[in-house]
Amino acid sequence: MNAVYTIGRIFLSLVFVVSGVQKLMDIAGTAKYLEGLNVPIPDQVTTYLAQYSTIPKYEALAYLVSGVEVLGALMVLVGLKARWGAALLIIFTALTVVVAHHFWDMTGEAFQTNLVQALKNLSVIGGLLLVVAVGSGTTAVDRR
Repeated sequence: MNAVYTIGRIFLSLVFVVSGVQKLMDIAGTAKYLEGLNVPIPDQVTTYLAQYSTIPKYEALAYLVSGVEVLGALMVLVGLKARWGAALLIIFTALTVVVAHHFWDMTGEAFQTNLVQALKNLSVIGGLLLVVAVGSGTTAVDRR
């Protein structure tokens, strides 16, 4: 049972590790994608970035999104505060459904594609909820 749970925890986190690293390897592309989604960025954040940094706001958001995805995934993967990592990924994944896969505003092929992506993300949230409920398991870094 412990080995099965560990394998499940590893598989569950892989999609986030790969996706997050891909985003980090192409920050400009990720920023352009986020800008195309019209992701709302609060005025306070824009003002802060303008005062203290030269980084464009969508590029900063791309780093944040990538970092959250990789950090949360690694926490679940190795079992270091896996509940917290899973909770972080639940929030991230739920926001992804709302911001990127809002199928309820779409028609035709876009509707079908985004419905499937949203349902996949809800399934992933289900797996992450199991990690929140059970924790890291006995083969995790937390247990050593």
